[in-house]
Amino acid sequence: MIQTKIALLFGGISGEHIISIRSSYFIFNTIDRDKYQVCPVYIDQTGKFWIADGKDPVYPDPAGKSELEFLNEFSSSNQITKSTSGVGLLEHGFSAAFLGLHGGAGEDGRIQGFLDVLGIPHTGSGVLASALAMDKYRSNLLFQTIGIPVAPFVDLEKGKSDARKIVLNLPFEFPVFIKPTLGGSSVNTGMAKTPEEAMVLIDKIFVTEDRVLIQKLISGTEVSIGVLERFEGEKRIPFALVPTEIRPKSEFFDFEAKYTKGGSEEITPAPVGDTITKKLQEYTLLCHEVLGCKGYSRTDFIISDGVPYVLETNTLPGMTGTSLIPQQAKAVGIEMKEVFTWLLRLAFS
Repeated sequence: MIQTKIALLFGGISGEHIISIRSSYFIFNTIDRDKYQVCPVYIDQTGKFWIADGKDPVYPDPAGKSELEFLNEFSSSNQITKSTSGVGLLEHGFSAAFLGLHGGAGEDGRIQGFLDVLGIPHTGSGVLASALAMDKYRSNLLFQTIGIPVAPFVDLEKGKSDARKIVLNLPFEFPVFIKPTLGGSSVNTGMAKTPEEAMVLIDKIFVTEDRVLIQKLISGTEVSIGVLERFEGEKRIPFALVPTEIRPKSEFFDFEAKYTKGGSEEITPAPVGDTITKKLQEYTLLCHEVLGCKGYSRTDFIISDGVPYVLETNTLPGMTGTSLIPQQAKAVGIEMKEVFTWLLRLAFS
């Protein structure tokens, strides 16, 4: 059987660099090798591309390795002597790119647009859906327009508004939840019970980010639910998976709770009852469709007093073996090898 040659892009310049390496290790080892020749392409933290293009490329186990240790092993194992710019992808005859990137420049539409310019099809959503989903302020505005409950929110832009004045005059009460408007994996997120605590978090985020989202804190059950797409005939058909309940050991589902072993308990399917499950499935499909997502997505919610409040939609959700979408797919009897084949087929459509 002739294999289709694809590039697996991972790493990247976002704060979720190491998560991307872990996700893509699982992707690399799961994609159907009867159908695809998989060439891992490591994007280092400076944005340089390290392209493995031998007959049997090596993806080292990243467990316990720093980014530098991983790069050294990856480049030496694959006999890569130098990095290149992204344009170097054109020299290798890739039919498509599987995006194993997360956050920032990997998930906000920039790499998608770059690949579009190069003429290389890619998995996942396109430029517009990626950018909208990454912008929590604008995605929340869209969610509100289609009737999905959203906790009250305010967006702050560095240098454009008086953050302290706005914090002291919020149109909702404390406590609040604060996070970068553009970001993922709960990096630099936190709860504030007072204006003083809020300003500490805002100032911290403004060191590296230009925008901050302040949102009324909704307490309740944290859940997340994925959407997958597959072809039925020539039509792309999206369908919702089952929800996962997340019980963080810390106060909320922050970066450490997400990515530290034992940092949270995850229950799939979530024990929230049939009525709430159906509502979550309805809402996550609506989020996927209003943003214009493609292939797959995952939307996070808080259920409070029986009402699911949307938090955000992720267009390139985590893909380690224990990540939420693999858990949910397993719960409904779908193999991730099959999912990755769907995503690659969709990339060509």
